[in-house]
Amino acid sequence: MKIVFKNGRILDPTQDLDIVGSVVVEDAQVIEVGESVNEDGVSATYDCKGLWISPGLVDMNTHLREPGETHRETIRTGTQAAAAGGYTTICCMPNTSPPLDTSALIDFIFDKAASTDAGGVFVAPIGALTAGLKGQSVSDLAALKKAGIVAASDEGHPVQDSAVMKHAMEFCLQLDLPILAQCEDRSLSEGGSVNDGAVSAMLGLKGMPRSAEEIMVMRNCLLSLNTGCPVHILRVSTWGAVEMIRQAKYLGAPVTCDISPHHFALTEEAVQEFDANFKMSPPLRTQVDVDILLQELRDGTIDAVASDHSPYAMHEVHQPFDEAPFGVAGLESSLAATLTFATHRGFLSPLETVRKLSSAPAEILRLEAGTLKPGGTPVAQVTLIDPNVEWVFDSDHTFSMGKNSPFDGMEMRGKSVLTFCGNEIYRDGSFDSERYVER
Repeated sequence: MKIVFKNGRILDPTQDLDIVGSVVVEDAQVIEVGESVNEDGVSATYDCKGLWISPGLVDMNTHLREPGETHRETIRTGTQAAAAGGYTTICCMPNTSPPLDTSALIDFIFDKAASTDAGGVFVAPIGALTAGLKGQSVSDLAALKKAGIVAASDEGHPVQDSAVMKHAMEFCLQLDLPILAQCEDRSLSEGGSVNDGAVSAMLGLKGMPRSAEEIMVMRNCLLSLNTGCPVHILRVSTWGAVEMIRQAKYLGAPVTCDISPHHFALTEEAVQEFDANFKMSPPLRTQVDVDILLQELRDGTIDAVASDHSPYAMHEVHQPFDEAPFGVAGLESSLAATLTFATHRGFLSPLETVRKLSSAPAEILRLEAGTLKPGGTPVAQVTLIDPNVEWVFDSDHTFSMGKNSPFDGMEMRGKSVLTFCGNEIYRDGSFDSERYVER
C-alpha cells in the first residue's frame, strides 16, 4: 500500500528540512520526502495543509507502571496515551514492582507492548541500574542489554553512594550503555513536598531545597567527566543545575539533559491551593528558574523535552498534599504544553520544537526513531501536528488511567492530530475526515 502525506510543512531536524511538501510511505516504509514526489500508484492521501509533518515523537521518560502497579497504568493504556500524544517511541522506566532488573521482565515488556490491544508504539525498556533499585550493587546489565534495554537508570531511587555510582558508570561505559540519572540528594530533600522557599513557608510545608538537585547534578557530571560514561540528567528544574551541565559539556563530559513541560510552564505558586496535581519531584520552582530554563532550552543547553509521565490512581492523589505521591501524567499533554508555553512564546522555532521532542531523544539513546529519512526507522513513524488549534485539556477524556495532570482545564494551542507508526494508530476528532482520501 502506498500512502502520501501531502501539502504539509515537513519538519525533520535530522535532514535540516523545513519545507512544504510530501512524505511518501510504501509498505510501511518512508520511501521519499520532498517538495515534489512521485504519486504514481498511490492508494491513499492525507491532505496536511496547515499541519506539520513531523517524525514520530520520542519520549525518554515514561512510567508504564506494569508489572505490579496496574491500578495506576498498564502497558496497554500507557501506549494508547502515547499514541494520542503523538509519540511513536517511548522509553519505559524501571521503577516498577518488581523493578526491571531481569531479562525475563524485559521480555515481558516487549511482549505486552507488541500485543494487538496495545497502542501500536515502540517501547524501549530502561533497565534498573542497581539490583532491585536498592543502590547497593550494579544490576546484571550485560544480560539486560542482551535482552534489549537501551539505557540504565536509577529512576525513583537515585543512587546516593558516589562509589556505587562511579562503579556503575565504569560498567556502563564498557557495555556502551548510557545512564539516565535522577538527581536528588535524599538527605536534603527527605520529607519535603514543595520547593523550599517563600511558598513552602507560607503553606507550612517542608521544602525540597534546590541544592538537593544541584549537588547530585554536579556529582554525576563530575563522575561522567572522570569515567567518560554518557550520562543523561532527567527533568532539570533549577537554573543552577543547568549551568553546571553547561560547564560539564564545556569541559568535555558526555552529559545531556531534559526538562519536563511542567517545569518551564508552571511555578511554585501553583501549589497554593494544595492541589496534588501540582506535586512532583523535583518540585515546581520559581519564576526566575522558569525564565532562565526557557532561555537554556532555546540555546540548546537543555537537549530534550520529556513527559515524565507518572500516572497515579485518583484515590492516591486525593489525599492531604504532603501525603500524596509525587508525579503527574504527561504523555497526552507534553506536545501541547511545549507548543503553548515555549514555541508560541518564541523560545523554540518549529524545527527546534520537533528536535527537542523527537530527534534529540532518539539521538541521545541511539534509537531507530526521530527521523523521516527513507529507511531511517523500522517502519514509518510520522506525527501530524496542528500547531494552531485551540482547545482545553480535559484529563477525564484521556487514554491514560492516570488523571493527575497539572494542565487539566487549561487552554492549549496546538496538538497532535494523527499518529502513524507503520499504519495509522491514532486519529484525533479534530482531524477532518475529508483530509483522508482513498483512491
